[in-house]
Amino acid sequence: MLRTGVEGLDAILGGGIPEGHIVAVVGMYGTGKTTLGLHFIYEGLKNGEPCMILSFDEDEESIIANAKSFGMDLEAFGDKLHVVRLEASEVKKSLEKLESDLPEIIKSLGVKRMLIDSISVLETLFDDAGRYSMLTMFRKMLKENGITAMITSEADKYQPNTSKYGILEYICDGMISLKIVRKSELDEPTLGLEVVKMRRVKHARKPKPYIITESGIVVYEEAEIF
Repeated sequence: MLRTGVEGLDAILGGGIPEGHIVAVVGMYGTGKTTLGLHFIYEGLKNGEPCMILSFDEDEESIIANAKSFGMDLEAFGDKLHVVRLEASEVKKSLEKLESDLPEIIKSLGVKRMLIDSISVLETLFDDAGRYSMLTMFRKMLKENGITAMITSEADKYQPNTSKYGILEYICDGMISLKIVRKSELDEPTLGLEVVKMRRVKHARKPKPYIITESGIVVYEEAEIF
């Protein structure tokens, strides 16, 4: 099991994520998807594991600054961390090139953990068949190289436990949903974390409250949302 770096989440999962699993992290804007992914990468770096962040959104400087704002100094680990910024439109044009080049880079670096953030940016450029092909390509690449990965995605507007296009969850071994919960329209919103699925893991299924602090995500695994 690989610890996520978020104690409350690791408790819910019975210790962490099984090695080699691909986990979707799904949520609306502002729910902390990237922050959760950064915890996961930071935990790996602290354990001496080579890690990679594949970003379709922010550049390396922004990612490093974002992590540092939560007390995670990614720069301290030198060449153990590799940040790759890809333009989604370029990836769409040369998916076959990525499919051949990226595994070579991963093997040469010995990558153990990967964060792909955010796959939704790339998904917008494909139709459903294209999305499925692209996602299965990533799955094959990660599985063949024994990488444990988190892939972030926007949630469906009306179904918070579903990714934006409803395909990602089918190629993943696990799914964590981050959502904004309101008892009523007039109530203060609460952030809720739910482990929707995690193959080969007996996990709590009830959504648990969490907050985003200056040290990142804190999950209250013993508490109830309401």
